[in-house]
Amino acid sequence: MSRLESMVVVVGNTLYSTNASVLILGMRCAADLAKCPLKAMNKSLPVIVQQILDIIRQTGNTESELVQVAFKSLGTVLRDGPPVQVKEKDLIYLIELLSPDLEEPTRQASVFALLRAIVARKFVVPEIYDLMAKVSEVAVTSQSPQVQELCRGVLLQFLLDYPQGKGRLQKQMGFFANNLSYIHESGRTSIMEILGAVIIKFQANLIQEYADMLFVALVMVIANDESAKCREMAAQLLKNLWTRVDEERQAILLSHLHSWISQTSKPLLTWVSVQVYGFIIDVAREDSSPYVSSILDNLKVCLERSASSMSTAEDLEENHQIDVELEWQLPYHALTVLSKILGVFSDFVKEDNKISWKLVVDHLLFPHAWVRTAASRLLGLFFNSMPVAAPQPDLPAEHPFSGVGMQTIARKFTQQLKSEHLDEALSVQIVKNLFYLGKCFYLVPIIDAAPIDEDAEDILDDEGGENVVNAHTQMGGDNLKGLNSPLPWLFSKLSYQIKSGHIARRSKAASKVTSLSNFPKIYNFLILTIFSLIGPNNLWLGSVGLLAWLRTWMQPGWSSSSSTSSRLCID
Repeated sequence: MSRLESMVVVVGNTLYSTNASVLILGMRCAADLAKCPLKAMNKSLPVIVQQILDIIRQTGNTESELVQVAFKSLGTVLRDGPPVQVKEKDLIYLIELLSPDLEEPTRQASVFALLRAIVARKFVVPEIYDLMAKVSEVAVTSQSPQVQELCRGVLLQFLLDYPQGKGRLQKQMGFFANNLSYIHESGRTSIMEILGAVIIKFQANLIQEYADMLFVALVMVIANDESAKCREMAAQLLKNLWTRVDEERQAILLSHLHSWISQTSKPLLTWVSVQVYGFIIDVAREDSSPYVSSILDNLKVCLERSASSMSTAEDLEENHQIDVELEWQLPYHALTVLSKILGVFSDFVKEDNKISWKLVVDHLLFPHAWVRTAASRLLGLFFNSMPVAAPQPDLPAEHPFSGVGMQTIARKFTQQLKSEHLDEALSVQIVKNLFYLGKCFYLVPIIDAAPIDEDAEDILDDEGGENVVNAHTQMGGDNLKGLNSPLPWLFSKLSYQIKSGHIARRSKAASKVTSLSNFPKIYNFLILTIFSLIGPNNLWLGSVGLLAWLRTWMQPGWSSSSSTSSRLCID
């Protein structure tokens, strides 16, 4: 290393050459020597820097290779070499020279190399703030991911290291918030990358000050952005923001959500607010206990509103033959947030005043598969936390563990099996839920099984299909031929659905109807679901119970085995 000491002066003298090639090589060597811990460099570096500046001035433009190499070399010297002072007029000249080339693809590498060095050395002149404002714009408008990344790195370092007056910082944060709705996805994601770093690295008092602005802007991204990537990034930023604000500011942000949820005229804002509740529960976990009760109250209001809309729509469709399209997002997100809350506060399941299970049951037949699945999974959480027990006669009829309540839930689960939107995830959850209900029904003594046998025979022997509806009304109306025998009712109903599904499938094939092209898939799900349910039940019915129900189960199995696809399902 000591042998390089003598090279410092030699290389410095090459910078006075009139040959461009010699100057280029000399500047590159000077930049490499500046990285070495040489004593001679401390004395020679100011002269080298000044000579590189003179080379840039003498060239007069930034298009030549000479100036591009000068920018890169000067950036390396300033960033990696010993500290050196640069005159204010020289800094101003450099900044004015760099600004037009920020968006020139062929010159951006050298421009940002020098700009990073200036910011790293914390050289302060008024013009640097104007230049960084332009860097902010390029970070959004550039279509090059590499350039956007360079801009973000320089901008973040500038925001963290340079003095920012209140007005200037407010303007910068407003720029970030406004450009979250920039027309191109690349620009929006670039801004959110910067905001992610800002939220994590800024001082807590600054985050508190701008939390409202950022919170509202990010919620609007989730509500309005068509890009799934942008919505996911905004959700993560909201979670990060929540962890950086104190309890007082959290209360203010929650008040915004409460206000938006109450605005029934703006359904989009309502369900997005519910979705944000879910993000808060995800990140706060047990720390959300001070405000989880108010969240539960708001979720109850949302589900009541959705249930009322369902009732109104059913009346219009029944009495006036008017098809009404219901908003599915609100109940779906409300049920999802309830599941998240129960995942954190599992004791809430056993507290009747925390969650209105009747509202959950009301949404089992909501005309959207996602809502049905969310409601089924939420009831699955409920069942998993409670021991198997017979229906309790002293509970109100709408309670899930009353006789009527269990029958209502079971009926709705069996109706879900008829849906053309039945998929594997939903069918598996239905199996789990009906399996639990079946074990509860098994604990109820069978008082009169003769009508059940008669119903099963009528349904299973009806090959023509004309009496299927009558049989369904006869055994299902679904009046349960009495709550006294819920397990026979459940098994007969499931057997009926296999039989009626098989008949309907044959009818579709015979008539060559193509409008329900996915009917075979639905039928296969139906067969697989019901036989999956019946199979586990065999384990706890015992030999006597198994023999009692063997005929009811075998007839639909025998009929469905006539087709190859169904036989595959049963296998």
